[in-house]
Amino acid sequence: MASPNETEIASFASVQSNPSSEACNSPPSSPSTSPNTTPPIANGMTQSQAINLYTSHFLSTWNVRTYEFAAIIFTAAAYPDTLVASSVRGIVRTLASICFASSVGRWVDRAPDRLKTLSRTILVNRIAVIGASVLWFFIVEPEQAQDGLPVPRDIGIEKSLLIKGALFTLILLLGVFETLSASGNMLSMERDFVVTAADPDGQPYNLTHLNAVMRRIDLICKLVAPILTSVLISATNMKIGVLVVGGMSTVSWGLELWCAKRVWDMNPRLRVLKPVLDTEDMPISSRTRNPFTKVSQALRRYGKDFKNYFSSTVWIPSLALSFLHISVLAYNATFITFLLNVGFSLGLITVARAAGSLVEISSTLVTPVGVQYLSKAKNHGRFRAEDRLSEESGAPLLENLPEAQAGVETGLERLGLWGISWQLLNLMPVVLALWSLSPTSSAPNLLTRVLTPLPSHALLALTLFTFLSLSRLGLWVYDLTTQQLTQTLNPPSTLSSFTGVEYSLNSFFELLQNVITIILWRPEQFKWIALMSLCAVGTSTVMYAGWVRWMRGHLVHWERLAGCGSQCGKGRD
Repeated sequence: MASPNETEIASFASVQSNPSSEACNSPPSSPSTSPNTTPPIANGMTQSQAINLYTSHFLSTWNVRTYEFAAIIFTAAAYPDTLVASSVRGIVRTLASICFASSVGRWVDRAPDRLKTLSRTILVNRIAVIGASVLWFFIVEPEQAQDGLPVPRDIGIEKSLLIKGALFTLILLLGVFETLSASGNMLSMERDFVVTAADPDGQPYNLTHLNAVMRRIDLICKLVAPILTSVLISATNMKIGVLVVGGMSTVSWGLELWCAKRVWDMNPRLRVLKPVLDTEDMPISSRTRNPFTKVSQALRRYGKDFKNYFSSTVWIPSLALSFLHISVLAYNATFITFLLNVGFSLGLITVARAAGSLVEISSTLVTPVGVQYLSKAKNHGRFRAEDRLSEESGAPLLENLPEAQAGVETGLERLGLWGISWQLLNLMPVVLALWSLSPTSSAPNLLTRVLTPLPSHALLALTLFTFLSLSRLGLWVYDLTTQQLTQTLNPPSTLSSFTGVEYSLNSFFELLQNVITIILWRPEQFKWIALMSLCAVGTSTVMYAGWVRWMRGHLVHWERLAGCGSQCGKGRD
């Protein structure tokens, strides 16, 4: 489809940078028009656009989650007698994200055409997955026959370890492209497409609603895709699983692009080209062929991304969210391995993990309701933060800010504090249970005697899995509110690069978690890892509470509590 004409650009250029300003600049509605009426197709998102948006995001997320889990199984099948291949693959993916996620975000910010940007991320991801599937087909080990003997190999290439290693190296390289393109797709969709297409606050398809539905799709795919992949491979064989994974990426490619283009066609705000600013990021000397100069320029841009990140208003909530990735108090590989070592059955762990996933999905229902409720509070504007920022920069933060948007930001900040506090409170019984479950290798000390007296194994299991699952609600509520705060409090021109740095920090803290578990590798030492994880969550809670205190000027209305106490006292007299 051709580029938007000049009339469309003039009509919607101002809306692109701040969708909420549309409500202020549009002509006044008639008295009979309800404030919640869905805007017309030229000015807002319709149900048809939303369905196509959700479908495109579902296909992308489903393929990413499927390959993410399937690649773990394929690696184990290709190298069944060692964990080295799996570790190498994990390290390569993590380092790629640390080094290049911010660059991907900067690329998304600087790309003027939103549809082309999203399409290119889909293209690279599908080519990487399909190419890796072809290579996996030749190196996965055959299934075992019923008599326990290996099925005869009919492909001579598997007999050569050198060729097999070369193919696995190519898979690792394609895995880097798959990881970065998946991050780029998420950045382009959630930090650009959705933010631009969303209706103003108070409308049916506002940013809070779209974020919640998109995250619900992600969490459902995260739960269902591994289950169906395991069932498929168990019912057939490994090579059939490889073919199905590659085939799904091939078949869904066209439909995903078509759905994204449908949204782009029907939403004029998405068709407006983003302004590309000429900055020092693109110096004339960048055309030089000197490798040293190119590396130096890349390092400067990398450092500038982090400088911009820490100069943002919302860097503290984002860093607090990234810091949570150092915690092992989640249903991850390290935690599950410990549970298996202390005697829990795989079936019980699977049921508990499924319950935790359902709680996570429920956060996408709780968050919109919670934001709407907490946004109704009066006298909760960002007055304290505005004054401080005005003194430093000379620009008022709330200038021309609609009251509805200020109320939503209030609700997001308050609900985020409730969410991370809920997570911290529910993880305390989890740590107590883990401390009791951890094997003891020496005489108990005072701390052990205080933390271990929980009665029975059944009660320990109930305490552990119940409170761990409940903590996931707080985590994802905090994640959703922080996501929308970064979407609304960052300039659109730097939003994706900001999130790219956040992704790099996420990977860095995940890598740090792995380093800690390597150092404290004995099962009896896991209780110390759990205690450090609880301290990490507590640190994130304090960081975010301090930020809210800075933004709002308060955490608790002590004067209102005092007034309530006096009134209650009068009532009792």
